Amino acid sequence: MPLLAWRDALSVGDPGIDGDHKKLIQFVNDLQDAIDGRKPDRVVGKIILELVQYTKEHFSREEAVMKGCGYPDYERHRAIHQALTRQVLVMAERYVRTPTDAVKQELIDFLAAWLVEHIIKEDRKVGAYLHGKRVWV
Repeated sequence: MPLLAWRDALSVGDPGIDGDHKKLIQFVNDLQDAIDGRKPDRVVGKIILELVQYTKEHFSREEAVMKGCGYPDYERHRAIHQALTRQVLVMAERYVRTPTDAVKQELIDFLAAWLVEHIIKEDRKVGAYLHGKRVWV
């Protein structure tokens, strides 16, 4: 059973952003599966690297949408993205230095909680703003 599942409550209403979020959820689930399945550290590390890279690409796309439509809270939202990127990189570095089960689980727990919370608390605000401006309608 996957750790995270897409549900309508996570939709921001923008197909591109929602598609990215679904892919991020899949990365988190793949990471959990690799950890649960006791996959080699190189497999877990590869998933982490792909997740970090995809997250950066997603943030760039999401920020371009926010900036393009004049989202009023763009700078604060962008700062949240930058802080998350730093946190994940620190945790990934910790994993590389000390690939223990505890470090792996700490990373997965953090990513799962942060992703859902960020989508619900922050990205849905962006979706509401986009919808109000009828950006994609």
